[in-house]
Amino acid sequence: MTNFINQEECKQCQNCVAVCPVNMIGVDNNKRVNFIPERESICLECGQCMAICPTDSVKISKFSYEDNFFNLPENPVGYQHFLDFIATRRSVRNFKNKPVPEEIIDQILDTLTFAPYGSEPNKVKITIVNDRERIEKALPLIEEFLDNIVKWVENPIASFMIKRKKGPETFNTIKNHLYPMCKLENYKLKFGDRITRNAPAMIIFHADEGAEEHTNNSLIYATYAMFAAHSLGMGASMNGIVPAAVNKLPEVKKIFSIPDGDEAVISLTIGYPKYKYKKAIKREKKEVNWVV
Repeated sequence: MTNFINQEECKQCQNCVAVCPVNMIGVDNNKRVNFIPERESICLECGQCMAICPTDSVKISKFSYEDNFFNLPENPVGYQHFLDFIATRRSVRNFKNKPVPEEIIDQILDTLTFAPYGSEPNKVKITIVNDRERIEKALPLIEEFLDNIVKWVENPIASFMIKRKKGPETFNTIKNHLYPMCKLENYKLKFGDRITRNAPAMIIFHADEGAEEHTNNSLIYATYAMFAAHSLGMGASMNGIVPAAVNKLPEVKKIFSIPDGDEAVISLTIGYPKYKYKKAIKREKKEVNWVV
């Protein structure tokens, strides 16, 4: 099916013209709302035109009203309920020794279909590691990788190369965050699993190294998945150590079945929380600059 507008049903309200982010829909010489042929190649396939149409007259090739759309609820969540929800979410680093059912993970993944994205959303890949033994198999390799961070930061030449290749943001994160903890043996396995915190499951977001917007999209998807896990009574925590090890060590990439040529962006550890928090932490607002 190609893009088209059913002129017999279209009310010519022009809502689709207004919401299209790439100005792909306009009014033709016959004063009818229509797709602009020379602009169809830049369609983002966001579905906004179909979602806004009151008569279901707009059709784009990727979607159908029957399979991809449903009516929105009349009363979405209010601000206070939303605030209460996000206030009760914490980064969980203590998990019960209890497997995560596949249906729970499926529900988490279902929420990603509603996540916003930049360019080329389908370039992000998602790997589910619902196997504690597989995670444990990678831990000694990740431990060695973290030990090496101390050597790299303390070596001027290695530090220069990291900063040049990864940029100042990543270098400062390594130097000011990871390095002090690695030097004090925070991640040594003799003290227990402080890398994945005994999580029974993990989600890894990755993509081809040059894929468009894959870093931003992965972080958006991971955030949605994190809140979805919380809504289902699960605990979750963002983990940047595992992706870093995946990208550096072929053995770890193989253990987690990440394709060669892919870059891991972020991972999410998931499981049943071992403890229940009684209070929320209200942190100071970040620096805010009003431009008026």
